Amino acid sequence: MKPPKHLVLEEDVHRALRKKKTETGITVKDLGNCVLRSVLERPLLVEAIGEQLVADGLLNEEQFDVIRNEALAKICMSAAEVSTIVHPTSRNTVASGSWEIEELAKDTAGTYQVLLAWVRDHRMRSIKMHKHVGVEFLILLKGSALVTIDIESQVMAAPTTVTVPAHAFHSVTPLERGTQMIAVISPPEPGYEVEKAT
Repeated sequence: MKPPKHLVLEEDVHRALRKKKTETGITVKDLGNCVLRSVLERPLLVEAIGEQLVADGLLNEEQFDVIRNEALAKICMSAAEVSTIVHPTSRNTVASGSWEIEELAKDTAGTYQVLLAWVRDHRMRSIKMHKHVGVEFLILLKGSALVTIDIESQVMAAPTTVTVPAHAFHSVTPLERGTQMIAVISPPEPGYEVEKAT
């Protein structure tokens, strides 16, 4: 019988994971797996930036910021492509990763949209990196999630909120089966709209 596979982590990583466990109640194993899955799902940002720096010969801080944004754009979905990372279900909802998303409301003036998202399976897959033209407010109602905005990730446990700035690349990975959140987007994101059956 083969011994169980495991990953040996440095003590500072264990300390950080234990601190997050204390804050969220999520096991160290589940937290570690979620962070690793999140990183493995997208190309390494450092490599993308490094290739761009070498190709363009840019070195100062202002130029680095420009290159950083260009690299993010290459490895993330654009706002116009949200419709390509979600697919409709038979329940008048859309799905992406382990999330199922329902549009609860949208004002007639087209200034905001309210979405309800919940975990639909046990695989704990994120919605892929994407961005919106407008600002998005995430309200975690139940459970916990790893929220990544650009290259910064944070573990959120309900009840809490986070603001995603306009045009910021972001993804949300559920950490628990019962995780549920509300998203308010202004202006609305057409990619989440579903033709309701009458």
